Amino acid sequence: MTLTRPRLALSALTLTLALSGCAPHPFLSAEGTRNDPRYAQLLDLIDAALKDDMAVVLVADIMPHRSLGDALEMTKWTSHVIWMFEKDPRITFSRRFETNSLQRDKKATYLFQAFEVHILPPGKYLLTGGDDYKLNALLEQVGAPSGKVGSGRGANGTAYLSPELYREFYRETNWRDATYGTETKTRKVCTAVHMASGACVSWGEQQYSETTQLGAAGYVEETDSRDIPAIKVQARIPPQQALASFTLKGGQLVLSQRMHLKTPSYKYRQSACRAVDPKMIECPLEDLTVYTRPAPMEFTQKYMERLENVSDEHRKLLSTMIPMQITPLGKQGMEDPVWGVPLSLRKAK
Repeated sequence: MTLTRPRLALSALTLTLALSGCAPHPFLSAEGTRNDPRYAQLLDLIDAALKDDMAVVLVADIMPHRSLGDALEMTKWTSHVIWMFEKDPRITFSRRFETNSLQRDKKATYLFQAFEVHILPPGKYLLTGGDDYKLNALLEQVGAPSGKVGSGRGANGTAYLSPELYREFYRETNWRDATYGTETKTRKVCTAVHMASGACVSWGEQQYSETTQLGAAGYVEETDSRDIPAIKVQARIPPQQALASFTLKGGQLVLSQRMHLKTPSYKYRQSACRAVDPKMIECPLEDLTVYTRPAPMEFTQKYMERLENVSDEHRKLLSTMIPMQITPLGKQGMEDPVWGVPLSLRKAK
């Protein structure tokens, strides 16, 4: 049993672009560079969406903080913060970047190799959840008795637990023998000598091998990975308990705020958990915290200023971009210098 987030196609244009997701595009691989001229096609589609009275949200592909950009640090956070369209809960918006590399979409398209593209209907969006991980854990360890679907849900929301493999990176110190390289070289040699004088009267070439040490023996620190069992925790809260909101207008090009979960971001009541399926446990949610940072406008503007192969018309389009402004609705904490400003769950009355 999986927890799905269905999406709704609103027009022929959004069928082409895929609502609330990175747009399918003629070039889907990592080939090319951020200056690839084929990005003009994607910009044309974005322009058409805006003229169709849709909104476009760009999400910068950057980490929460420079100290968390290493692969080893990715177990400390996730980026799946769920925004629900108030008028239709089937429509959701979230960053698609996955800290679990086993779950990454290898065919995802990024505008200029740096921005997710999300096509969304105008209206109000509510922050109603997030996806996190509990590493080195199995569902059986939760010890949840069986129950019917819905029996483990709570007034403040629900944590849906399901099994998943997680690729964890780690460092280890290994001994490495010295390495050597052999190179074939050519040198001149005398092939004939004058008998009387001893002088060389004929020259030729001779090949020989020369071995040199490329690396010294010793201990080296290396990064490796292993796949470990994990529990995926999908926290969902009712709209009236939403942590924040933002509103999109038709024709707006918006740069998303930075939002992420610091693992563990959730707290649920384990004694009330119920196994509603062999691969799904429901638990009453007690708390959820999402960290936010302002939209990275300065980074984005400088990045786009350096782009090549962008027409004046498309530069004018990009210049209309505005930063996303969210309205906090949950409990707002003090700003953390690394993680940002926390928003936590308010208890239901």
